Amino acid sequence: MSQYCILIHYHELALKRDNKAWFERTFQTNIKNQIEGIPYKNINTYASRVFIYGIDETKWEEYKNKLKNVMGLKNAILMQKVDAKMDLIQNIANNISSNVKFDTFRITAKRQDKGFKLTSHEINQIIGAEIYKNEKKAVSLKKPELNIIIEIVRGQAFVGYKKIEGYGGLPNGSNETAVSLLSSGIDSPVASFQILKRGVKLIYIHFHSSPATNKQSIMNCQKIMNILSNFQNESVLYMYPILKIQKIIMDKINDKFWVIMFRRVMIKLSCLLAKELNAKALITGENIGQVSSQTLSNIQAIAESSNYPIIRPLAGHNKEEIINIAKDIGTYEHSIAPHQDCCSFFLPLHPELKAKTEKIKAMEKQLNLDNLYLEIIKNREIYQI
Repeated sequence: MSQYCILIHYHELALKRDNKAWFERTFQTNIKNQIEGIPYKNINTYASRVFIYGIDETKWEEYKNKLKNVMGLKNAILMQKVDAKMDLIQNIANNISSNVKFDTFRITAKRQDKGFKLTSHEINQIIGAEIYKNEKKAVSLKKPELNIIIEIVRGQAFVGYKKIEGYGGLPNGSNETAVSLLSSGIDSPVASFQILKRGVKLIYIHFHSSPATNKQSIMNCQKIMNILSNFQNESVLYMYPILKIQKIIMDKINDKFWVIMFRRVMIKLSCLLAKELNAKALITGENIGQVSSQTLSNIQAIAESSNYPIIRPLAGHNKEEIINIAKDIGTYEHSIAPHQDCCSFFLPLHPELKAKTEKIKAMEKQLNLDNLYLEIIKNREIYQI
């Protein structure tokens, strides 16, 4: 009698060596956290695979929607487990093919257990020939409508066809912590997502100009973080009111430098948060040449204000690539919702494109903003889920 389970292949973990077991434990913990509340009995890791046993196969949609959010997951397949005997494997494959509508099919066998007498190719041929005889459907190796997957692992056979692809990467929490500058636009949520795929634990920081601007950007940002929190267990958003500093900058600095000065303020406040929470880097959604503050000269002038590494995952992406990712992860609709951004709301007609770092530093020094940084930190709000 067969037993339903979910077989998971992980992504880059397969390349790890000495610390592979630690990565696997982290990955397994993240799986448990994701599927909490959906029935299962136990999760085992062996043969570079993760197996979820004691599941309710009728809830596959729930499992797959949760498992897709587990960073490090390459794919997950709903399987039936039997002893590694060809007649049992054939029975399951026949049952699948007789209950699924399809015009083309293929068999994809993997023989991890080299003690099994048949090769993967031979399994494909034998199972496929029987299905062809019964169903009279064409074989298509490239784009089959039905792909029956068979894996032979440690004397057991796993057979299924319902499969989801994951985002790959490394398990969340397998790397250190970083502070991500999160606006309610399109780019920074995607930048955060790309870094979450690298196993980094993110703390989010958002800057706003309320009450000069409405609170829609804050609300949008909270919704975006709610989505990003699907990819890590706990998320915190620190919301900083920077209007007071912005007014000082706008009163005393030529308007073409405003955005660069605003961005330096954001970076400095982010560095202070990173120090407070022992984070190791900052993450931004900067994309070279996309807006005036993202010319190479301006990026240099802004980055100089940081004493932490600034990672820019989207630096070389085009906008279409970024939008496609935003749509895939579910942040796009919130990012395009109307809002007043703390920088774009005060954007001058002719911003500086090639700022000189030393000149920017000299102007900033005259403003004497250090005490205001402490006041802003005191007045910040925290949103946590």
